[in-house]
Amino acid sequence: MKQKNEKLYAGVCVDNSHAIIIGADKETGTYEILDKVKADDSHVSGSEHTRNNAQHADSIKYFKAISGHLSNYDEILIFGTGQSQEQLNNFLKEDQHFNNKKISVESSENLTDPQMIAKVRDFFKS
Repeated sequence: MKQKNEKLYAGVCVDNSHAIIIGADKETGTYEILDKVKADDSHVSGSEHTRNNAQHADSIKYFKAISGHLSNYDEILIFGTGQSQEQLNNFLKEDQHFNNKKISVESSENLTDPQMIAKVRDFFKS
């Protein structure tokens, strides 16, 4: 159980196909992968407009799924390759549940699971 004034920290490594949620184990305090979220990839045929609308709807669904995992955390590190981390950050800024949370965004190269865990742990340790 969260003690008064004790902050909860999480990291999310995100790209356009999946996100990995990293946080501290409640009992040991050791950082670990808590969950993985996979983006839906709809294969809509039709006009370019129809495909863009479907892609936008998929992105919103993907970011909602990720935000559901992050809502209990006070400070969040979003990192990854490409532009997905900025897109997720913008999505969270529009969600009132994240108004009082500190969100940091960083670019990173492709990392292994242990490297991702170390990145989150080291970010919040300093």
